[in-house]
Formats: sequence, C-alpha cells, structure tokens
Amino acid sequence: MTPLAQALLPLYRGYLRRLDEMVARIGEAAALREPTARDESQKLLRDENGFVVRFDVADSRSGETFEVHGAHADAPAQAEVRVGTVAFALEPGNWEELALRCAFSRPPAPEDLAAVAELLQAWTVLAAHGGFKGADQAQAPWTGRLHSAAVRIDGPEIVATLDVGTCPPGAFDALAAALGAFAPDGASVERVVIGGTPPEDS
Repeated sequence: MTPLAQALLPLYRGYLRRLDEMVARIGEAAALREPTARDESQKLLRDENGFVVRFDVADSRSGETFEVHGAHADAPAQAEVRVGTVAFALEPGNWEELALRCAFSRPPAPEDLAAVAELLQAWTVLAAHGGFKGADQAQAPWTGRLHSAAVRIDGPEIVATLDVGTCPPGAFDALAAALGAFAPDGASVERVVIGGTPPEDS
C-alpha cells in the first residue's frame, strides 16, 4: 500500500465500520448492501450529477434505506504526503462526504482549469463503476464503488465533494499519478487538500 493510501486508510475504515454497524442493526440476513434505486419502470435513478443513486444499506423486509454519516471527522494517519511533484495535505474528514481541493502552481488558464475538472470527473466516473475495486480487497462484501461526486471550478481552484462509498483508498493513487502528469508545460497541480469542510455550492 502506498503512503497516500495508507494515510487515507483510517477514513475508509471508519466508514466501513459505520456500514457494518448499520448492517448489524438491521440483521445480516435482511440487509442489502449498497443497493441502487429504481423508478416504477425499473430504470436506474440518477442524482443531479449523473451518478446512479446508491444507498449505503437497505432493509429487504421493509424497503427502508439508510445512509451512514460519521458523528465526527476521522483523522488521517498523517497530515501530508508527497506524490511526485504534488503535495497532498490530509485533514480530518469522513469518507462518505470527503472534500477535495486542487490548487495550481501559478494562476491557471481557463482551459487548464477545465481540463483538471474533467480529469477529476473522469476519475469519479471510473471509481463509480468499480474501476479501483481490485486496489484493495478489504472492502468485501461491499461493491468497492464511489457513490457520488460533485466537481466544480471555484476561482483558481478545482473543488469537489465526494461520497467515496466503498471505493478503496488505493484509488487515490491513480488520481495522484494523473494530476502529477498534468500540463508539464502549463500551470501544474501543486497541492491537493483532502478532508476538512466540504465546499459549499455556489
């Protein structure tokens, strides 16, 4: 496991613990793990950002759905990790509502901002489809999928709020590699803050 994934592991484990506690309350036999929502014609429902609506846990007997939320932020294993040229500042947060902010080495051109936002959005889509499930087998019997994300440009930065779901921390290694390789001749991503208070929509 890489230093970045290792540093994020307590946030991931905190979320899995909350999921397991909810399953225990419902009862293993009746609990549905990460079920998707469908309309009356059985079409998958999507949220405002285009992600399939996926609940944390549901009760198969009543159809009641549950979303877990930490009562307090989980602390990362360390406060900063450098991956190549990019510094990752890690702050306390919850895996199910994780803030992320990308800052550039110098004021970026609009096309650089748009490209990094697209890169981050593409990473979230791949994670939502289970593209990083093999990065960590500890999530079984969960799906290993990101549940939803909102990505936007905020002045000279890219900000996101992620419900990382049961997607493992190793997924952030791929994101770190992609951000580190971005725009060697332009404004590069210099610092990424993960955790802290999720950004408010503007």
